[in-house]
Amino acid sequence: MGNVDYEKMSEFFKTLGNATRLRIVKKLAEGEKCVGAVEDCVHASQANISQHLTILKGQGIVDCRKEKNMRCYYLKRPEFIKGILSLIEEEEHDRH
Repeated sequence: MGNVDYEKMSEFFKTLGNATRLRIVKKLAEGEKCVGAVEDCVHASQANISQHLTILKGQGIVDCRKEKNMRCYYLKRPEFIKGILSLIEEEEHDRH
């Protein structure tokens, strides 16, 4: 596999190992969303969503842009993340 940074890879998957963060990522796979829209979709408090988005941003999974006084988030590598989500959902489907 060459020069794979297994520590970094492990942290990436730990980040996605949280159900709330997975829900956020799934929502962002549909397109850019501001924090309020993510909050409505994920059914968690704005403070909680913001904490999770900060973690996702720190891992390079999402990024954001400011629009007036709002922050709008999007997936940095949408096709890559959609592929991972697809594999997870396919595995879950196969188990049932």
